[in-house]
Amino acid sequence: MSQPLDVLLSAATALDLSLTTEQVHRLLAYQQLIQKWNGAYNLVGTSNDIELLQKHLLDSLSVMSDIEHAPVLDVGSGAGIPGIPLAICKPELAITLLDSNGKKTRFMRQVVIELGLSNVQVEQTRIEQYQPQQAPQTVVCRAFAPTEKALKLLQPVVAQGGVIVLMLGQAPKQLPTSPAFSEIISKQVNVPGLASERNLLLAYK
Repeated sequence: MSQPLDVLLSAATALDLSLTTEQVHRLLAYQQLIQKWNGAYNLVGTSNDIELLQKHLLDSLSVMSDIEHAPVLDVGSGAGIPGIPLAICKPELAITLLDSNGKKTRFMRQVVIELGLSNVQVEQTRIEQYQPQQAPQTVVCRAFAPTEKALKLLQPVVAQGGVIVLMLGQAPKQLPTSPAFSEIISKQVNVPGLASERNLLLAYK
């Protein structure tokens, strides 16, 4: 039977990621915190360690190469996906985790404290009310809203010259168009061990 450490190390190799020992330990500690809090806080749909790792943590790590410029805003972060795995593996990026759910923001704040993530801050508010001091260069979200609605809500927030990264299951049958963006593209991503299709929609402002 596969162990989480083996699955994580194998996936890192498949994704061409160089993780330090400390980053590996933090990712596994984060997984364990989700499992510990999941029953009371309903953070994710599964508490199985391998399934949780593949569906949530590895899914987050698969987009690392597309999250390049800070500040980064993770909208509808929930349990901290994808923002916390990204913050662990890219400590040079300042990342804000945004969610309107009080239980989930309490969990994320606890994770930040326990894992010592100095590059992360947590905000409890809706995206419509969010007013950052500095507009994010990268806005990322996963299962936040239907594509067209997500782009409409996030476009006023992202900085000029920035990018919105939507993590999707199936690719959109037709790419959305908007004069607010200079380019919108779709690309497939491969999540090690995950059979279901995963895609990104990148909207450049």
